[in-house]
Amino acid sequence: MEQNILLARQPIYSEDLSLHGFELLFRSQHNLNALDVGEDAATFEVLVNYCTSISKEIDNTKYPLFVNVSETFLLSDALLPMEQSRVVLELLERITVTDELVEAVARLHRAGYRFALDDYDFDPKWAPFVPYVELIKVDVLEADMAALKVQKESMASFKGKWLAERIEDHERLQECIDLGFTLFQGYVLAKPQALLGNKIQGSTAVTVEVIRLCGNPEAEIDQIAERVSQDPKLSIQLLKLVNSPMVNLNREVSDIKQAITYLGIDLLKRWAMMIAFVSNDNAPMEASRIILTRAKCCELYFEANETLKDQNSSAFLVGLISGVDVLLALDPKFFVEQIQFSPEIQNAILKGEGTLADVVKQTRLIEFFLSQSLEKIKEIPSELLCHYSEAQRWAGDVIESLESPA
Repeated sequence: MEQNILLARQPIYSEDLSLHGFELLFRSQHNLNALDVGEDAATFEVLVNYCTSISKEIDNTKYPLFVNVSETFLLSDALLPMEQSRVVLELLERITVTDELVEAVARLHRAGYRFALDDYDFDPKWAPFVPYVELIKVDVLEADMAALKVQKESMASFKGKWLAERIEDHERLQECIDLGFTLFQGYVLAKPQALLGNKIQGSTAVTVEVIRLCGNPEAEIDQIAERVSQDPKLSIQLLKLVNSPMVNLNREVSDIKQAITYLGIDLLKRWAMMIAFVSNDNAPMEASRIILTRAKCCELYFEANETLKDQNSSAFLVGLISGVDVLLALDPKFFVEQIQFSPEIQNAILKGEGTLADVVKQTRLIEFFLSQSLEKIKEIPSELLCHYSEAQRWAGDVIESLESPA
């Protein structure tokens, strides 16, 4: 299973050296840094990779996550689709202090977002932000500790926490403790750890259309769910997102519409915008065609059966999940274990049990017979073959729309 570097994560420790949280750091396959790609792009990629990628190394941690944000990102506060209590937004030392930015930080603070000043240098220009930050980070690698003591005492009115970063030896760690720092970060404690996993990048065309629909007050959730379902990878991203530790919904999912309902239109739009920012159009269309056909065939079969039609959306979802091995080189069982799916979906994927699993198996048999043993296609019930044929037409229309230059 090919894996990518998603990002890096460095622990932050309390005075008793218990874990306090993690800082999420941009990393790329090509050794580019945040300044090389642009700070906004770096922020988007860190968040999207952390929340929508599949990785054994990203757990549902309850610890705070520290994320670097630029001024452009802050001024675009509609693009902050995070659970406020889960993140600490670090105001970078490169931002320009303006009335507009201070007001944006104040507005986000009122909305429940938490802030830290990063690489604080005690310049008076940062004073407008101090009332809104709960934590100040100081780079102590080459600091004059006597001067730092005086500077820190001049900030006696600040009632938040002080974090010493870039600590590289035990002597400097003890000096920071003696100066009243209560949080610590640096190589002497733990180096940043690269997190590996599988990125899920959907079709930008569908993602942009989803954004457009989310902005239409007359658009129905059913309509949005239908459009999302036309891109298997975007669907998988949103399913993963519902159970991301940063979004913190922790909800059981049975179908795409339910995932969108849990997220809400506003949150879906925000994440779709970020996903579009970091996605590309290199999804394998033929693989998508196969999986879309499978998922739609399962859905049509359930729709046509009076006793099963209330599970038609779950049938589509199981068909979709069964294809993550093709689309993402992932074990479907591994994917299901990362997300809170309904018991019926879990049984279908993990145990191969139930009607959902049976229909997926029959549909996969059709795929095999069509490609390898056409003479055996007569073994498939004619009803299911009709559904498969209709599903092929539907998937073909979807693929054509995705490949259209318009």
